[in-house]
Amino acid sequence: MESFNKFLILFLFALILSGCTKEDDLGAPKADSFNGTVTAKVENGASYNSEIGMVYALYNATVNSVTGQLTGQTLGNVEYANGGFTINLADIPVSNLMNIQTFFSTVLEISSELEFSDLGVRILDADFFAITNDGNFIDYFIYTKTGSKPVKCLFVFADNDVTVTGGKNVSVALRPGWNRIYCTPADKKVVSNAPSGMKWYLNSKVK
Repeated sequence: MESFNKFLILFLFALILSGCTKEDDLGAPKADSFNGTVTAKVENGASYNSEIGMVYALYNATVNSVTGQLTGQTLGNVEYANGGFTINLADIPVSNLMNIQTFFSTVLEISSELEFSDLGVRILDADFFAITNDGNFIDYFIYTKTGSKPVKCLFVFADNDVTVTGGKNVSVALRPGWNRIYCTPADKKVVSNAPSGMKWYLNSKVK
């Protein structure tokens, strides 16, 4: 009976351990290897070759809801060709960056308790816009994983090293310069390690 009890205890312990997956434990934050060069092969991208002429990378971008006019600060622009684009992002001036705590609370809408290794760090994200040959805005591009809980990649520029952690949902490390972070809005999850299955789409074509 004593040996059976020992076996039962070991069996239950093994079951508990099997439930602790790597997804439950995000581990120490680790910065992405992104260097500021975006190479995008857009899903069904060849079908847009005749419609899209240029791709603009902008920050602080807005689209007028009445006129459809796009405004913002330019980080780079390239021709759209062969179903995609490659663009090198310029640095964002430090004076135009946002405090990292404000960025997480307002842009990412993460209101849970977070720990910042440096509250003085400033960051901001960039977006990518499809422009017709006539210079009109038609849509923006998104790097995402589709499904029941979509994951969106944000391209963010930081002025210094920083880590941001919070429970099981936030594990981010940023380096000075351009970085990528991956957000799952349904779970309020933000990480800097890329999930599998990320693809480029025109936003209006995401299903």
